[in-house]
Amino acid sequence: MLRPEISNSVTNRLIVGVLLSVFVGFSSPAARAQVIQLEEVGQIPGPVELVRVSGQFAYVSGGHTFTVYDLSIPSMPVARSSHVFPEEIWGFRLAGDRAYVGANFFGLGILDISNPDDLTLVSQHKTLGQTKIGDIAHGKVGIIDHMEGFVLIDVTDEASPQGVGSFFLDGYARDVVTAGSFAYATDSPSGLYIFDLSQAGEPNPVGVVHAPAAPRDIEVVPGDANRPTLIVGAGGGDVQVYDVSSPESPSKIATFETPGRATRLSVDAGHAYVADSDSGVQVVALTNPSAPALVGMFSTPRPARDVSADGDLVLVVVGDSEREGDDRRVLILQRQ
Repeated sequence: MLRPEISNSVTNRLIVGVLLSVFVGFSSPAARAQVIQLEEVGQIPGPVELVRVSGQFAYVSGGHTFTVYDLSIPSMPVARSSHVFPEEIWGFRLAGDRAYVGANFFGLGILDISNPDDLTLVSQHKTLGQTKIGDIAHGKVGIIDHMEGFVLIDVTDEASPQGVGSFFLDGYARDVVTAGSFAYATDSPSGLYIFDLSQAGEPNPVGVVHAPAAPRDIEVVPGDANRPTLIVGAGGGDVQVYDVSSPESPSKIATFETPGRATRLSVDAGHAYVADSDSGVQVVALTNPSAPALVGMFSTPRPARDVSADGDLVLVVVGDSEREGDDRRVLILQRQ
């Protein structure tokens, strides 16, 4: 028998699915085919703050602890191993068999996640302030630090990272993501900054979009011959889309207002899955980047705080902002 909260969420999903189908049904048959429905199939217990899913594994952080879960059977997640940092984890990104973990005054920790049963700290790089998150491209890691702004380190010798330099961001440094040879950093209230990591020496932005309500959480969508490279962000209550195909002249091309307060998002297969606080999870199609469209939603029992999607799995951190610990857990959702 399903747990009461799962049974209720299934009922909500069915009701929302019907309403959404009616709403989207007024548009084209192609749009009707894009409706996304999600069903809860399992949970990961707290304490949890952040989550990432990649293939059959979920990576979660809560307090000082980074844990990997096996989702081979989504309804029965199994904790494989953990690594405890000396400081609180503020953010992390995955790249291949590495996790780049921002752990407050500890700095950036490079974690070898190739063996889910034995997570190993490869190296550490301490910044001047509080390290939030880092991501790698072109043999360099871009770091967001609340004192220095955007910090660049060379990891050619991964066991001994070397500082390259930093660029002070005018406001409150939020997030960084990389793709190709570029790093994209967001800062409130000054905007989105683009750095070319193939350039030698101190980092300097090659392009900037000044946006007073810049997103706090961003993802990159690589382009091709038929579509532009995008930065999609959440924060401040909406979803924002930037065209960064030309790094020297990026532009904001769309804003999508969600019913709740969009705080974090994950982009997978042309859809942005948005943690929308009290309004649960919103699924936004990016088929036409200049006109994002709502194609799905999932009502969560508590406010949605973080989200990560990969393939058929969508993982959502839920919990009240004023309550920590076990109150925050992960819902494991599956696309239907």
